[in-house]
Amino acid sequence: MTGLSLPPIEDLELDDLASLPRHYRYELREGNLVIAAPSSFWHKVMAGRVLVMLHKAGLNAFQDPGVRGDRPRDSRLPDLGVVSRLPPGLATYSHLPASSFSLVVEIVSEGAVNGEYTDKAAWYAGHGIPEYWIVDQTPDGSDDDAFVFVHRLLLAGGEPIYGRERNVLLSELESEYPDNPTR
Repeated sequence: MTGLSLPPIEDLELDDLASLPRHYRYELREGNLVIAAPSSFWHKVMAGRVLVMLHKAGLNAFQDPGVRGDRPRDSRLPDLGVVSRLPPGLATYSHLPASSFSLVVEIVSEGAVNGEYTDKAAWYAGHGIPEYWIVDQTPDGSDDDAFVFVHRLLLAGGEPIYGRERNVLLSELESEYPDNPTR
């Protein structure tokens, strides 16, 4: 097994994440490095389906888009994101400001809930991302479908939070997203 060599953690900044070894997913959460193992194939299949659906709808959807927080050592790496504004010089960016995103999507891996319903939702809401989807397994654990929990950004008592707009099967959501680049 090859070792994982990292720079001193206290010196690690957001731009350093792009130079870390591939095959892992990295986030800086309030200055703490979070390393995630590769996802399950169910996770990969669902991510692919949602990505294709969003692309067919004419949206700028990306897998593993880095979302830059307000501080140099704060970021998130959602499974998918729709970018409404791409900056010039794309080769120089691994993370974009949260204001660039109109939607982020997190996919829950079986047995590895990582704050999709709590911490991640609060972080994305706090950074003003208008829409947040959580893709999770159906109660019967189907390999062929998933529940998509669609959330919209709201203000509650002056605080940004997500309100659940609806729950829908991914197969149903796919039928709602026609091959329409003008959507």
